[in-house]
Amino acid sequence: SGPRCASTAAAAAASRAAPRQAEGGTVAEGAKQTAATPPAATAEGEEGKRPAKPPLEGEAARRAALVAVTKSDPFASDSTKSAADSTRECKQLLKTMILGVKTVVWSVSNSRMQPHPLAGVQAMKGMSEEECLLVARLVKNGLPCFVIYGTGPDASPGEEKEVLDYFAGVFTVLDLRNFKQVFELQMPTLYERVRANSSMLTILQHFLANSNVSRPFAEILLSLLVGKLPELSAAPEAEAATLLRLFKLVFGSITLFPENEPVLRPHLATIVTSALRYASASPSPAHYYSLLRALFKSIGGGKFESLYKEFLPLLPSLLPGLIHAHARARTRALREVLLELCLTLPARLSALLPFLHLLMEPVRHALRASSEQVGLALRTLEFWVDHLHPDFLQPRMGPHMRHLMAALTRQLRPQPYPYGPTALRVLGKLGGRNRTELHTRPPFEVAPSVSSGAPLPTAGGHSLGVGVDSGGVPPARLYLEL
Repeated sequence: SGPRCASTAAAAAASRAAPRQAEGGTVAEGAKQTAATPPAATAEGEEGKRPAKPPLEGEAARRAALVAVTKSDPFASDSTKSAADSTRECKQLLKTMILGVKTVVWSVSNSRMQPHPLAGVQAMKGMSEEECLLVARLVKNGLPCFVIYGTGPDASPGEEKEVLDYFAGVFTVLDLRNFKQVFELQMPTLYERVRANSSMLTILQHFLANSNVSRPFAEILLSLLVGKLPELSAAPEAEAATLLRLFKLVFGSITLFPENEPVLRPHLATIVTSALRYASASPSPAHYYSLLRALFKSIGGGKFESLYKEFLPLLPSLLPGLIHAHARARTRALREVLLELCLTLPARLSALLPFLHLLMEPVRHALRASSEQVGLALRTLEFWVDHLHPDFLQPRMGPHMRHLMAALTRQLRPQPYPYGPTALRVLGKLGGRNRTELHTRPPFEVAPSVSSGAPLPTAGGHSLGVGVDSGGVPPARLYLEL
């Protein structure tokens, strides 16, 4: 039975191998036939006798390949979606890293460095020089990262401002000595970043509004800006506007923190004299006068005595220079800025008394300017009348009294004109002096009526029509006689 079983197993194996060999032979023959059939014949059999397309070259070939890949990729939309998701993840990761870095910087800054035991020096709070250099590199290399928040379809100015505030907060926990070391190194880099992207101003605003670092940062920034004054006239409009805004931020920090007053004191004379010098030689001096206006507004109000003392020696040359520039100004906007400068000089009234005769002319011109200048001139004139003795004021107003009275009477208008009551109050405070020029005052014009006029009621209940004959009769003239 053993040989019989063996022969039976061999026969079964042979029967199973035979179909496989036949199938293999069939596949091999099919492969041979396919290899033997030329590609042109296959194309002809499938598409008929259509002529072959010429091959694409250059940019057309690349575009065709891109279209083919896009059509053949079922996950093309998913890849675009994943790119947007990656951007959002990067933003969130950057925000998380900033918060962690702030903790690290605070921890290192508040640790005490242990010097060598043989040096005999006490432990010092703050960072070492190498650690300060690392933080400076953080400023330089961290600023470009925030471009991701202001570009792309998901750009959000609010989110960008929030992250920049977080980044600025990293450096406000530094020791003041370390803070100055870091930003004395990186202030030019920060300034260039602000020029390229105005959103970076958020960092500077954060520093200047922080009571811990406002003064040292204002010192560093103002020193840099004063050196940029010659560029204000030649710079493009956007860069000049950014430079002016930086100056205004520094001036605003002095108003916000009066202890920052010593920051401006050594630069005050340089800013005023340089602005006047560059404005006189520049074809477009408006930026320099705007700078002076921002300066005068910030330190006005009588709160900065040391700055007023620095300003006093500048008055003899400053005021005549502004009046001369007003006479040469070609545009109305520039003339009004110059008038405002003359009437908002940051000085006490006692310091302006020797120049009161010069200030009469800007007041007279301002009373004939725009609404804002009229209000400023009326407040100035009323302040002088209230605080100066008539015997002192009258000789200085005398040469300009005729023009002043004419300008004041032009403001006597009913509501809703806002300056009529103020002008009337000033005339009342002048007392008898407002009558000295009545004979030279121009008459008021009364427009001729085209109708019979408004009826006036009489005691008997009748009405009396009052009109003006328009048959060639010139309009009536009404003189104010008191």
